[in-house]
Amino acid sequence: MIFTVVADVQNDTGLAGIAAVALFGAGLTQAIDGSPFGINPVNKGSLDISCTTENGPRVRAAFIRAGFTTTQVVDAPVTPPKTNLLTITTGPEKTQYLQMADPACDALCGAGLTVQYADGRSYSGDLNHDATLQVQCDSSDSAAVRNAFTAVWNFLANS
Repeated sequence: MIFTVVADVQNDTGLAGIAAVALFGAGLTQAIDGSPFGINPVNKGSLDISCTTENGPRVRAAFIRAGFTTTQVVDAPVTPPKTNLLTITTGPEKTQYLQMADPACDALCGAGLTVQYADGRSYSGDLNHDATLQVQCDSSDSAAVRNAFTAVWNFLANS
């Protein structure tokens, strides 16, 4: 299925691209012409995201949590409870990229791969001053979360 991601609370589709890269790195979405997202040919201010029908609810929830919406509507995801939480500390090689991590963190939380903190945030740390951030996830999701951040840091370093 193809989702068209459009502005909502957040209107910078460059940030939606970062969220898309995180979801692709985590294995929730599929490439479009070799890229984690495509530029919608009709609505130039929107992105196209490809995923399986099974992952559709998680992918849509991810973009909603990141401040975007989709023109397609699907049921809310069913996310099993996380029982074996661990904290992952991650950061880019160049610390100035850390400030761009917010949409990725929110998308992973919305998709149910990470768990929000008590204050409602999807990560712990100060993106403007720290060298790393922390996210919480179930141990069964740790590889997907690590892959997601690796993809984001590489994307930002090569953009």
